Amino acid sequence: MNPEEYGRMYQAEDSHWWYVGLHELILSQVEREAARLKRPLRILDAGCGTGRLCQLLAPFGEVEGIDASREAIRYCRRRGVAAMVGDLNRVELEPERYDLITSIDVLYHLGVRDDVEVLKSFLGALRPGGMLILNLVALEWLRSSHDLAVHTRERYDERTLRDRLAAAGFSISRLSFRVTLPFPLVAGYRLLRERLRAAHTGKAGASDVALPSPLVNRALLKLIRMENHLLRRLRLPIGSSLFAVARKG
Repeated sequence: MNPEEYGRMYQAEDSHWWYVGLHELILSQVEREAARLKRPLRILDAGCGTGRLCQLLAPFGEVEGIDASREAIRYCRRRGVAAMVGDLNRVELEPERYDLITSIDVLYHLGVRDDVEVLKSFLGALRPGGMLILNLVALEWLRSSHDLAVHTRERYDERTLRDRLAAAGFSISRLSFRVTLPFPLVAGYRLLRERLRAAHTGKAGASDVALPSPLVNRALLKLIRMENHLLRRLRLPIGSSLFAVARKG
């Protein structure tokens, strides 16, 4: 990502409806996994960014974070999160070390040369039956200056993600779009913003990571929490993100 985006993320992660809703969805999965195993988990957050998810995962066991950006790791340290600098294209993860790996909005980045190879490295680092949780940007037609700011290589569709997880050797437990209920608002805002920017400046701007007004933030968080409840039982048909849970056989 552009370096300034880490500061925006750090400021927004604790309260922005998008981050809070996603983190609650992830934690619901992790809570069930901890209950299933009946012991503390060993967890890797691969592409940990500024470390907020690592903080939230800490009650479930031993959490390690890794990110290619030294700027991101500096923000992790501000949070008191122990994380290391590492390139997922090259880092050698210890075989069968982890019960759970999270990789949230990472594999689509320009810096990831081959997402299937990175997924294979995750597979090798998981214990038998271990869980992988992914979130990725979806739908190429939503590409905007936000993607330029955060260095998006591609926006995924369902079939592409399914095929790449299978190619890496994972068994998929859950795969669905998310940010579905607010999708008309999110897509409309992004497309309108792009047209206005192109008309007035012709230049790419910053990402969409900025806190809306408290009223709007509360309303969108309520909507995304309703959606999280639906995702326990349903596969949602469209959205600006894809959410996947997969296992090592």
